[in-house]
Amino acid sequence: MTSLRRLLSLPLWFDKLTTNGLGIRVFAAALLSCATSLAFADAIKLIVPTAPGGGTDGYFRVLAKGAEPYLKEPLVIVNVPGAGGTIGVAQMVRSAPDGQTLAAVWLGPVTVSPHTMKVPYTPNDYVPIIQLTSAPYVMCVHPDFPATEGKSFIEELRKNPDRYTYGDDGAGGPGQLATERIFRAMKVRARDIPFKGAGETLVAFLGHHIDIYVGSVPPVLQHAQAGNAKCVLLTSAERIAALPSASSLRDLGIPDEELILWRAVLAPKGTPPPKIAELEALFERAANAPATKKFLDDAGEQLLIRKGPALRQYIDKEYEALGKLAKALNLSPQ
Repeated sequence: MTSLRRLLSLPLWFDKLTTNGLGIRVFAAALLSCATSLAFADAIKLIVPTAPGGGTDGYFRVLAKGAEPYLKEPLVIVNVPGAGGTIGVAQMVRSAPDGQTLAAVWLGPVTVSPHTMKVPYTPNDYVPIIQLTSAPYVMCVHPDFPATEGKSFIEELRKNPDRYTYGDDGAGGPGQLATERIFRAMKVRARDIPFKGAGETLVAFLGHHIDIYVGSVPPVLQHAQAGNAKCVLLTSAERIAALPSASSLRDLGIPDEELILWRAVLAPKGTPPPKIAELEALFERAANAPATKKFLDDAGEQLLIRKGPALRQYIDKEYEALGKLAKALNLSPQ
């Protein structure tokens, strides 16, 4: 051990410490801890602003795994939940713009929450790297509802303003905003009953406590296939294979009123363009990995790549539209 002490320029007490097995184990553990700390210091941190579990967290964990073969450093998922995802995004925008700290987000903390609560960032504080997924919300009715597709559904609401109730994921949530965006464009009205998520909404719908289910596709899909629900209208511009009878907004002539669940990766403002391009290529390759695509297929979502100026324009347009809608609905920041 004396030769090791001299090689590493360690003090004389090292010889005494390492004369027994315990000392050797302590020294080895210290070296391992040091090496681990150095490794994670070089890791890319992907902040997921939700608690572990759930669709967004699950997707980005699979994506991170798909990115591993193309990386020299680790890609570490860091869950930072709270305040509808805004705490995690705020942490990302305060980080150094070196491409080592990113945020893996859905639309909520980016284009929705800034209009319904006070947040410490604006769209100018981050750079969108890449959008990866797309999934519409859907409106479903009971089997005896007098409509079978989007146009007859809207006509029934027009003939009976405020007669019907719809459940969604909460006041100021994406489900409510998606629904109201369509209803206002079509000049129809229904009464909003907020719940804490698609699961609660579905229970209320199946119990006939509300007339219209508004939420993501997977929870209601089996009930639609069993004939216990008719899914009549999507919040997306295009139709989807999982619900071939559900109309799209293009069928209604209002494709620009689309509001969907999308997921993307953001970087702090000032991140160098070459680094953005490098990360963009990395995540696109990971999104096309078989395991990542299977995750989306199983969840009833679609792979959708949008990047560069097109993504910036998409986010800015949605941000502006939802700001106007939130104001019209009196969803002021709390």
